[in-house]
Amino acid sequence: MAPGRRIGLAGLALGLAVGAMQAGGAGRRLAAAAGGDAGRGARLFATLPCASCHDVSRPWPGGDVCPNLGNIATEAARIVRARDYRGRARDATGYIRESIVEPDAYIVPGPSYRQADGYSVMPKDFAQTLTVAQLEDLVAFLLTRR
Repeated sequence: MAPGRRIGLAGLALGLAVGAMQAGGAGRRLAAAAGGDAGRGARLFATLPCASCHDVSRPWPGGDVCPNLGNIATEAARIVRARDYRGRARDATGYIRESIVEPDAYIVPGPSYRQADGYSVMPKDFAQTLTVAQLEDLVAFLLTRR
């Protein structure tokens, strides 16, 4: 894909497919996102609205506005195995990717994580505003938060 190309439905489908392919058994490792760079993802996380709502220095759950992401890689692996999870991801990588581009797929329980209409408070436009490379960098960074 071209480096500056925005994520459309095909990009979302590819991202979810990559996440599903990385699923493994109970001992699966939390692989870095395909082609993602955690350093670039950390810088991107700090410059996008992400850091204004999510705290990556404190563990999940917690967070006044949105869930803390200090151990999101570990929690994501747990969430995709939970009975109440209704998203399509099958591993931590896929869950993190899905949460960014489709925030209503699974909303973490919390007092302020939903709007009055029941939808997630997270912006819904990251699938249109992030490039595939940016998304993979963000996922790679968040996979370092264990």
